[in-house]
Amino acid sequence: MLITTYGMDIFGLTLWLVEYSSYVLGFFGLLALVVVSTSKSTWTKAVTVSLAPLIVLSLVGGTFFASWEQAYLDGYSLFAPSLRSKLESYIATGTDDLNDILESNKYASKMGWTELRYLMKDLLVHTVAHTNTHNEDNIDEGYNKGNDWFERTLGPETMVYTSGFYPNGDESLTEAQNNKIDHVANVLQIKPGETLLDIGCGWGYLTKRMTEKYGAKVTGVTLSTEQLAWGKELNAGNGAKLLLQDAMRIEERDDLPEEGFDKISSLEMAEHVGIRRYNEFLRTVHRLLKDDGVFYFQVAGLRRDWKFEDLVWGLFMGEHVFPGADASCPLGWVSTQLERAGFEIQMVHNLGYHYSLTIAHWLENWRSEEEYLVNKYGEKAYRRWEVFLAWSVRVARQGSSTLFTFTLTKAQREGRRIETQNHLVPRKPKDSSVKLNQTGFETAEIELNHNGNESELGTAESHCMSNINPESLSAC
Repeated sequence: MLITTYGMDIFGLTLWLVEYSSYVLGFFGLLALVVVSTSKSTWTKAVTVSLAPLIVLSLVGGTFFASWEQAYLDGYSLFAPSLRSKLESYIATGTDDLNDILESNKYASKMGWTELRYLMKDLLVHTVAHTNTHNEDNIDEGYNKGNDWFERTLGPETMVYTSGFYPNGDESLTEAQNNKIDHVANVLQIKPGETLLDIGCGWGYLTKRMTEKYGAKVTGVTLSTEQLAWGKELNAGNGAKLLLQDAMRIEERDDLPEEGFDKISSLEMAEHVGIRRYNEFLRTVHRLLKDDGVFYFQVAGLRRDWKFEDLVWGLFMGEHVFPGADASCPLGWVSTQLERAGFEIQMVHNLGYHYSLTIAHWLENWRSEEEYLVNKYGEKAYRRWEVFLAWSVRVARQGSSTLFTFTLTKAQREGRRIETQNHLVPRKPKDSSVKLNQTGFETAEIELNHNGNESELGTAESHCMSNINPESLSAC
């Protein structure tokens, strides 16, 4: 829904207002000051002072009523339960079939008081303000639930909270996560001894694989104390450095390489920095990266042509899963922010379907540990997380939310762009016996062991996903 029946591009207008909120609020504040100081009309003063709140209320109210209008136009009864209310009923009671609620299309994605209340709270507190303190405050709900909670979601082998890659569609979760990390190493062209900064390192598995398989000197940063403890134990003795650090303030440290990092990766962390501070974060990364360095950026995103289920799901996620993670945005917006920050995009993939496959594995893990989780955390907590996972399988499959991956270099760096483009150029397989990876083309990929010897891996890079099995989600 790009344009509502009222002719308003709500998504585009909201992104613009939030991104430039400090200027918008400053303008209205100055305008109100001038009018109150000079106007003799009480009515003019009242209207001017109320202008900014009225714009916010119009956006929120317009969205609310448009969701009901769309439900009516789609043939739903306005008196029937909404999708969110039906899911909340499932969480509270455990009655009904979760798959039927989500996949039957019986329930409209119309907004109710729950969504309205949280939208106002999130818009005014997290989205517009989004301070460093907000980032720190949101960590406990997002990542410090308990390592046993996440171990029973993500699997103990990797504990990776980002999408895996499924070149054949039938990989195990561990294989898919290893595929993803090896892809990151490939596009970054990691060499032994190079410095790598991983921003949002999670529980440290990427740090471990980059250190032990590829010989990189890795520095990983996280804001979660529980992730840090797990990651340090996982990487004990391998030379990797893991830090408890807010990425927005990382330049305040005096123990980072003065010349910058050879390579930087950030996988699904930038959503937390917020729309208003997104470009600030990317400019920080740009300064930390060497001029001839490469940046791998993976971020959850949204489709530009949206529908109300996308919004209702996003509000549920913000309230119960990723508070403050308001910077999941469309591809065009993210690309613009990257270019404004001084990066040149060398390759981009949309791999949302692979996220659906990944979350399907997480859902399977979660359900297999029901007895333990219910005993420790309670039935409602168990079912709320189950709803998050099951709903996200659907959302990522249909494109409501998706996954963007970018390979980036600094703009105006001719030598680096040539080397990266030559490395990433799609190569058609020489014969049918070549095994393709997740993207459908053979790429010359060289792995350097710790002694500097080369061995050809013979995997693939491209934009084609025709070898993915579309039936692989049916079990969920």
